[in-house]
Amino acid sequence: MITNELTIKYVEAYKGSDLLPANLDERLSFLALLTIDLLANIEDGKYQNFLESLLVSDDIKSIDVEKFDFTDSEELVVKQALTNLSDEKFNKLLNRFNEIREAFDLSKLTRFESITLYEQTLKLLQEPKVFELIHSDAKGFDFQLRPDDFSRLIASIVKSNEKLAVYDAMASTGEVSNYLAQLNPHWHFTTESLLQNPYYLVHKFVLAGNDDCVVSQSYSLNSTPFVNASTFDLAFALYEPTAVRKASGSQIKKSKEGGSLSGHYDPKRIDLDIISSQYNDHALLQHLVWSINKTGLAIAFVGRGALQRIEEAKSRKYLIENNYVDGVIQLPTSLISARTVDLFALVLRKNKQTDDIVFIDASSYFNRDIKRNRLIREDEIANILAARKNIPDICQVITNGQVEKLSLIDEAKNESNFSLNVAAYISRSKKIVDPTSINELIDELNLIQENSNQLFDKLMKNI
Repeated sequence: MITNELTIKYVEAYKGSDLLPANLDERLSFLALLTIDLLANIEDGKYQNFLESLLVSDDIKSIDVEKFDFTDSEELVVKQALTNLSDEKFNKLLNRFNEIREAFDLSKLTRFESITLYEQTLKLLQEPKVFELIHSDAKGFDFQLRPDDFSRLIASIVKSNEKLAVYDAMASTGEVSNYLAQLNPHWHFTTESLLQNPYYLVHKFVLAGNDDCVVSQSYSLNSTPFVNASTFDLAFALYEPTAVRKASGSQIKKSKEGGSLSGHYDPKRIDLDIISSQYNDHALLQHLVWSINKTGLAIAFVGRGALQRIEEAKSRKYLIENNYVDGVIQLPTSLISARTVDLFALVLRKNKQTDDIVFIDASSYFNRDIKRNRLIREDEIANILAARKNIPDICQVITNGQVEKLSLIDEAKNESNFSLNVAAYISRSKKIVDPTSINELIDELNLIQENSNQLFDKLMKNI
């Protein structure tokens, strides 16, 4: 791909302008200028004019930014570009960028390719030995593919031309929100992430053609929330799970990004009494429901465990009895990488007009890419969800009461697991061997073996 080759050229421009890889301020200014340079290829007008004024200026920092009619987000990016570099380094960088323009036809870059180029450049600059890397095997560097499948599915389910208030509770490096912003530039985005400098997310939103965003370097499951209750029309989260987790202490509620759940939580937001001590998936689900307005929609991409683990039966009962669960969609394996465990789209609503749940098996809706599977027929999946009709081997509509009865684990005590696993309600006539499931089984067997070894060691010590 041309983006791979251009990524190397921009990183070489960084080095050739005497910028230091460990200097985060210089990196921020470089990425801000790269954002402007890429925007100049996509849109005519103010970006080109601004770059031209830089080339002829004797004092770059004295340039009047306001005369270019930038939006607030664009102005932030422009000021970042001017802040942390000396005039000497800035001019070297501009000359390097011009050399790249002369060597490559950047006018053909799409928004998607421009954002991919930005992300790949950022990823390389974050490598500890970036300059050694680009001179050795940079062209073979493993750039993870963007998880755009999830964005397309969300857009298909929502199908709205309105100006929606949208919340990404686990933005990570922002790819899902960023691609959604390209598909729906009229939406207003709020994101939370601990894994990315929020300014980088602003850069990518501006590149996507959407500068109506609020980004926060925060954790959505903190006891004091960054967002307010009942605020959003749409909330979502990609909560990529691990296949197996070791059991933790009874008082520790672990999370993927933000550590343990600690402090006082408003029970209207997250009810700790029904949250498992080992897993945070349902804390996130309850937070998403709390964040959407009375007609809002929440979509969480979670692993199979959150849908069927015994420890989380109370959490699933809470969702079902409050009639929040609209549908559960089993997705193809390996949508993020070759070893990604099974993911499901759990669709939640506050204004459901029915007391049933749509279970959809979309595990065969994919095309194989070089490194992973790609989701296909997203509109068809969304239409099946909206139609709420049974389709053999594909879709089963189950009432909330049936979920409880079909998930009984102790008939004498009338205890239910409240399973939301699609396989519990749809039996496919053609079984497909899933290598990811085999890997999960191997992990589970290894964990069992490890626990057995520990018990054996304790036994031997007592003999």
